[in-house]
Amino acid sequence: MAEINASAQQSLDALLQKIGVSKASSSSGAPAKKTQLGQEDFLKLMTAQLSNQDPFAPQSNDQMIAQMAQFSTVSGIAELNSTMKNVATQLSENRIATAMSFVGKTVLVPGSMATADDKGGISGAIDLPNDVTGLTVQVTRENGELVKSLDLGRNAAGLVGFEWDGRDNAGKLVGDQRYYIKAMMVAAGKQSQAPTDVYAPVTEATVPQSGQDQMFKVLNVGSVRMTDIKGIKY
Repeated sequence: MAEINASAQQSLDALLQKIGVSKASSSSGAPAKKTQLGQEDFLKLMTAQLSNQDPFAPQSNDQMIAQMAQFSTVSGIAELNSTMKNVATQLSENRIATAMSFVGKTVLVPGSMATADDKGGISGAIDLPNDVTGLTVQVTRENGELVKSLDLGRNAAGLVGFEWDGRDNAGKLVGDQRYYIKAMMVAAGKQSQAPTDVYAPVTEATVPQSGQDQMFKVLNVGSVRMTDIKGIKY
């Protein structure tokens, strides 16, 4: 919609009255100041312009096309605004459905505390920044006691998955609910620690407002963003 400044209001009112466009009234009966042109007003103004043009200097086709293009643009913007409002409403509903669908699922997220599954085992991944000649995952209890060391050997850069069945070197089930994991990699003859990811269940999901990140609460990990999730187990 085109805004009309105060200096042009009087001329516009006179022109609208001439072509038969009535002004809106306020609830008190006093004439309301017209501040916007609608599509009907635009068409009547253009029709009045054509009816009152100089027959010896008629409006050119280019000018007519330009005015029609302006009308189409105004109409298109109004329709686009309405469409975008509908899209925003649908996206809001989809965000709720998406958030609900994650609750109870097991996801792979950055972390070092792994949650045991229903069989007592844990799983996760090592996020290698480059190729390595050696990779080891150490599984410890919360008190720091080492219960298992997994040798994953040589690996290329990227996510390297691992699983542990929850049993110690003697084959006995450890039985803890949580374990700490630590990954050590060897690259170019040097040993260093590598980033770790763990699988854990989603316990809560927020419903984000427009422009906000989708957040989840993951058991024994804490709050994570949607973009932090690297995998999902069903």
